[in-house]
Amino acid sequence: MFIDLRSDTVTKPTEGMRKAIYQAEVGDECFGEDPSVRALEEFCADYFQKEVALFTTGGTLSNQLAIKALTNPGDEIFLDASYHINFYESASSSAFSGVNFSLSCHENGLFEVSDLEKLYASKCRWSQNYAVPRVVVIENTLGCKGGAIFPLPQMNDVFTYAKGIGAYCYLDGARILHASIASGIDVTSYTENADLLSMCLSKGLGAPIGSIMVGSRELIERAKKYRKWFGGDLHQAGMMAAAGLYAMHNHIERLAEDHEHAALLHQLLGDIDETPAHYKGTNMVTLDISSLGISPVQFGSYLSQKGVGSLPYNATEMRFMPHINITRADIHKAAGIIKEAVREFSLTREAVK
Repeated sequence: MFIDLRSDTVTKPTEGMRKAIYQAEVGDECFGEDPSVRALEEFCADYFQKEVALFTTGGTLSNQLAIKALTNPGDEIFLDASYHINFYESASSSAFSGVNFSLSCHENGLFEVSDLEKLYASKCRWSQNYAVPRVVVIENTLGCKGGAIFPLPQMNDVFTYAKGIGAYCYLDGARILHASIASGIDVTSYTENADLLSMCLSKGLGAPIGSIMVGSRELIERAKKYRKWFGGDLHQAGMMAAAGLYAMHNHIERLAEDHEHAALLHQLLGDIDETPAHYKGTNMVTLDISSLGISPVQFGSYLSQKGVGSLPYNATEMRFMPHINITRADIHKAAGIIKEAVREFSLTREAVK
C-alpha cells in the first residue's frame, strides 16, 4: 500500500462525494444554467459573507483571474516571494496581466506593514505615470512556509495599509479553512477585509477539482469575463460543483483530523536529531535533510520506492501532508519508513567519511 503524503491535492473522492457527483443536476454553465454550480456559488457567497461567488477549475486560475480583474497592465502587486502566485505560477501574471511584482522576502512569509512601506518607498510614486501599487496579496495558510497561519491582527493591519494606499486586498485563501479550524477563529473574520478571495475545494476538502472565488458583484463579474478569456468556462460543470458543495457540507470540520495527523507525524519524527522536523500547526510537516548529503529529490525517490509519497519542498527540506485518505495507522507506518530512510542515509554518509 502506498501512503501518499505529497499533498492534499492527491485525494480520492469519498463514497458520499461520488454519489453526489453521480446524482448532480446539470445544465449548460456557459449559459448560466447549471443548477449545481448555482447552488455551490450561492452557498459559498453566504458562507464567506460576500455578495457573490464564482466557481473555477482551480486555485491557479482563481489567482490569475483575481489579478486580471483587479489590475491594469503596468500596475504593481505587493506580495511575499514565497507565495504561490509568485513561486508556483510560472510568471503567468506578467504574461496574462502585464503586471509587476514587488516582492517582500520575509523569512517566514508573514510580512508586516513596515515591509510594505519599504516596498512602496522603493520606487517613484509621484503620479499615475509610474508603477501604481494596485493589489496587496496575503496567502493564508502559507503553503511554502509549512502551512503557517497568517495571524488575524497582522492580516488586518496589512489590509488597512493596502486600502490606505488605494490598493485592493486579495486573499489567496487556498487553505483558509485550515487556518480557521486550527485557530478557532471564524473564517469570516479572516475574509471580511478582502476585496476578493479564493479557496480551493480540491486542497484538503477532498474534491477532485475546483476552487471558489468570492467578492463584490462588480469584481466577480470582471473575473467571470476573464474566466471566459482564459478558457475556464465549462458547460455541464455541475458534477464538479456537486463535489465541491458536498465537501463544503461534510469535510470542513474534519480538517482538524489532518492537523492531528500532522502533529502526530511531527511527534514521531521528533527524535531524529540529524533531520529536524518542523510543524506550524495545520496540515504540513517539513523535514530538514541537509545533514544527509543528498538532495530532497533523491530522498523522495527512495521513500517512494519504500511506499511513502513526499514532496521535495526546497533545496534542503521534504514536505509531508496528511489528508482525507490518510489514517492514523498510515502516519505511524510512514514515520517508521522515513526514520529508517534517515538512518540508512546517515550510515552511508558516515561510511563515506
